[in-house]
Amino acid sequence: MTESPPPASTRPEFGLRWGIKGSFLEYVQRMPDGKGWLGDGAVAVGTNEILFPPERTGWRPSPDGVPDRFWAFRGDVRFSGHHGMLFVRLAFPVLTLRGEHAELTVTPLEDTESAERLTLVTLSLAQQPSLEGIEIWHGTDVRLTGTGAELFNDVYPLGAEFEPLTVTVPLLDASE
Repeated sequence: MTESPPPASTRPEFGLRWGIKGSFLEYVQRMPDGKGWLGDGAVAVGTNEILFPPERTGWRPSPDGVPDRFWAFRGDVRFSGHHGMLFVRLAFPVLTLRGEHAELTVTPLEDTESAERLTLVTLSLAQQPSLEGIEIWHGTDVRLTGTGAELFNDVYPLGAEFEPLTVTVPLLDASE
């Protein structure tokens, strides 16, 4: 007898699921001209959460010689308000894991090909139990970096707590 796959509703959605900063999202929603925009595959899920679909995953060299694990995601999220005085763009996030600590970088500029990546937050990342063939990682103690604070016009200080996040991806073959 062959096992049939579980119904689609019980399968996790692959990608980076993150609420960014709840108070920020609520602030933008309360503004008379506050707007949020999702593109390039990013979708709203749950209450004030965004799912960035996976693009690629693997290992890359690091300065200490121990390869870093990384996950790159698609998606472009923009927030605006105050007649153009507020503009925040978080696009094409990449999560890099070094031991149990990780950093999330984004492309904040329109020109994604030549733009430098900005380190938005640091976090603790731990693998969770999951279904066969799937990896689930949970990020906690998500803290804003100095460059992240600049992106938010220094409204949030260095070390401000952001929302926890979850990464759900197909299991990476160790040979990849």
